[in-house]
Amino acid sequence: MIEFKWDHLQLCSADAEATAAWFARCLNAEIVRRPGRVDLRIGSINLFITSLASAEAGHPRCERQQGIDHFGVVVDDIDAAFVHLLLCDAEIVEPIKQVRPGVRACFVRSPGDILVEILERRPAEMTFT
Repeated sequence: MIEFKWDHLQLCSADAEATAAWFARCLNAEIVRRPGRVDLRIGSINLFITSLASAEAGHPRCERQQGIDHFGVVVDDIDAAFVHLLLCDAEIVEPIKQVRPGVRACFVRSPGDILVEILERRPAEMTFT
């Protein structure tokens, strides 16, 4: 059986810095700065913030709106998970693609218009600068 594990929650905000500051102030979130972005960590939960103004055109949704954009789960074998999703008649929004070194992902949509990102992370292949 394929094990799906929690990975992250993606937020969209008109003001990513203000959103990060609120989570840090009110929920004791750790602000994690990365080149060109600000993200959060609450315990072991990652919250990624995308600015509405800088939303990528290639995102699986036609347009972004403020709030929760999607949530992500991680699997050990994304190819097997993708086959499983096809057999479950999941709505495939975006097939498997290489996101960056060590990370492959696909997007599916559940009933209720809930966008889910399925990721495979290979830490040994990831590079940091």
